Amino acid sequence: MKIIIQQLSDPVDRGWLRFFTPLQLSWISSQLPAGQNQQKGFLIWGIQIHQESDEAEAAKCGVLVAKLVNHFIHDNASSLILSIVSIAFASPKLAHLLGPALLRHALTFSANEGCAGVHISCPESGQYGDFVRELMSSDGSWIQKPGKVVVRLSNIHKFGPVLSRLEQAVQRKQVYAQWRIESYDPSYLECWKERLAFSKANNLGLPWDPDEASYDWEPSIQYSRVLISKNRIIGWLMCHLISEETLRYGKLWVDPGWEHSGAPLALLCDVIRAAHFCTRPSFQDEQSVGYPIHSAYFISHPANRKLHRLVTKKFKPICDSWIQMQNYYHLFDA
Repeated sequence: MKIIIQQLSDPVDRGWLRFFTPLQLSWISSQLPAGQNQQKGFLIWGIQIHQESDEAEAAKCGVLVAKLVNHFIHDNASSLILSIVSIAFASPKLAHLLGPALLRHALTFSANEGCAGVHISCPESGQYGDFVRELMSSDGSWIQKPGKVVVRLSNIHKFGPVLSRLEQAVQRKQVYAQWRIESYDPSYLECWKERLAFSKANNLGLPWDPDEASYDWEPSIQYSRVLISKNRIIGWLMCHLISEETLRYGKLWVDPGWEHSGAPLALLCDVIRAAHFCTRPSFQDEQSVGYPIHSAYFISHPANRKLHRLVTKKFKPICDSWIQMQNYYHLFDA
């Protein structure tokens, strides 16, 4: 038996498509790297088994999807690491048999590319998380760190009353507001460059940066907002469509001192109302999901205690799913 690992390029052979979710397929088709520009788009390796005595085509067994990203490891210094997005196999038996070889291949590639290490994120519980932890147990040099929480909301009957209460709270705060909300305009390049420089100099949240190669998304102009005070950017909510029916709330930030001004809630309410609570056309039946966008995905970072406390209190009781993630790092100089 011969094990073959190859890097896949666009277009991906149809035989591999069963290893990707529909969402991954929509991303990957437009994000595979061209030529040697590895920092753009996804990197995909497929693993096959070929029986040397068999003239049949090699059996496609699984794939590993990854991306080169910049990561702050220590001393606020940014280093390039390989972040593994997903690992999928045709069966649990093949995952157990071939998973270590595919992971070793990713580690070797990272070292050869001069990366600082490899990162993989997985749910704290469940089948995939258990598989990843079993995979890493063959190499004990992984460091575990708490990860983000991934939240999904879609039921407007549950969320509608919560949204109304949040909007009422925002209205009370707006009496004393010294901020305003504007639509996101990517053409204001100088304003965003100034804000990026200010954030980096003061160790504050970074807005979406068009020059940052690790981003695999762009803000939706229709569903992104900017917070302004005295003609200065003090916060933002950057969202993007990951399908026609799903909006991801990607980056929410307000500068220190504005957390209790009502601004974070105002940003959220403004987009949620526009994206999920528009009036349906008369020919459509009443449904429990939002309109025009059915569902919302967003990420909460427990390290951001104030915002995570708000998200936990307001959204956890009504969400479709609440998934705590764990991060694992294999650092080559550790």
